[in-house]
Amino acid sequence: MARLHAEAMAAGMALGATRATDLEQMHGAALGEAGRIVLVAEVEGELVGMAHVVPGGAANATHRAEVQRVAVAESARGGGVGTQLMSAAEEAAREQGLTLLWLTTHDGSDACAFYEGIGYTKLGVMPAYSERPDGVLSPAAFYFKDLRRSS
Repeated sequence: MARLHAEAMAAGMALGATRATDLEQMHGAALGEAGRIVLVAEVEGELVGMAHVVPGGAANATHRAEVQRVAVAESARGGGVGTQLMSAAEEAAREQGLTLLWLTTHDGSDACAFYEGIGYTKLGVMPAYSERPDGVLSPAAFYFKDLRRSS
C-alpha cells in the first residue's frame, strides 16, 4: 500500500500524508486500527488499488464513516478498478451498519469527476484545507453518499 500511496503522491495527491510521512509506518498503523476497513484491489497478484473506510468516533455518528486513501495505480486506471473498489467499500460499510459515507479530495482533480460519476454529491469546497505533496495548501472538495438511497 505504501508503494501505491507513493505513486499517488508523485501524481500530486496527498491521501493524508506529506513528503515527511513514513508511508510504511502510516499504513501499518492503519491496519491495526479497530473498526477501520481496508480494501485492496489486485490484478495478477499485483496491488493496484486501495480504499479505507473509517467509522465516525462520536457517539451520535455511529452511522457514518469517512472514505480515505482511495488510490488506483496509474497502470490500472480506466479499467473499472476504482468503481469496483468503491462499490466494495460501500458494501463493506453497509455490512457494518454504516449508512452515510463522506470523503474529501483535492478540488479540481480528476477524482472529483470520478466521485460524481459514481453517485457522490459534492457538498462544497473548503479553501486551503490540506497540504499537497509539493507543500502547497490546496482546497478540498467534500463529498457524501447516503447508502440508504443507493444500492
